[in-house]
Amino acid sequence: ARELLDASHSGMEDVKKRVLEFLAVRKLSNSITGPILCFAGPPGIGKTSIAKAIAQSLGRNFERISLGGIRDESDIRGHRRTYVAATCGRIIQAVKHAGSNNPLILLDEVDKLFSGIHGSPSAALLEVLDPEQNNSFTDHYLNLPFDLSNVLFIATANDLSKIEGPLADRMEIIEMSGYSTNEKIDIAEHHLIPRQLLQHGISPDHLRIERGALR
Repeated sequence: ARELLDASHSGMEDVKKRVLEFLAVRKLSNSITGPILCFAGPPGIGKTSIAKAIAQSLGRNFERISLGGIRDESDIRGHRRTYVAATCGRIIQAVKHAGSNNPLILLDEVDKLFSGIHGSPSAALLEVLDPEQNNSFTDHYLNLPFDLSNVLFIATANDLSKIEGPLADRMEIIEMSGYSTNEKIDIAEHHLIPRQLLQHGISPDHLRIERGALR
């Protein structure tokens, strides 16, 4: 797990330490109960990639659900079959797409959930995250209890002040600050550029970018 985190992220020692503690506890207890990790910070600092590294280290399929702008609880619970174009909610869709009952599902931008005229998606999400209830989560489209207790949920947020209180109480917040200029250059040199060269089949001997050009 440490190697995966170091390979994909430069610095972030405090974040990595907490993630490793989280993984160790999960391995020792063989349980996924407890607070939901929520990585908080500005866009583009590696919140999603940290979650992907956790999924990889645990051998779980990774699924991401964008929560930005969701106002209808049916997006979480699913639509009843009496509605036109009804479908199951995003949680069940993610589990189906993962092809297993124990994926890691990233709840992206949990701070951008809004209550609308069609119920509270935050309240529905609370049921999903509650270990006392999520072993029999009922999606309105399926109309059958579904066991989500094996799913590992992780959240991200940009603005902690916008997360509703009851939802925030279910989470352990791990704050991630932005990078300095030198840290950004290190990330480009050791992570971004080598990754792009590999993806495009270019040898490092054929393309070299000087450090000064990155400033």
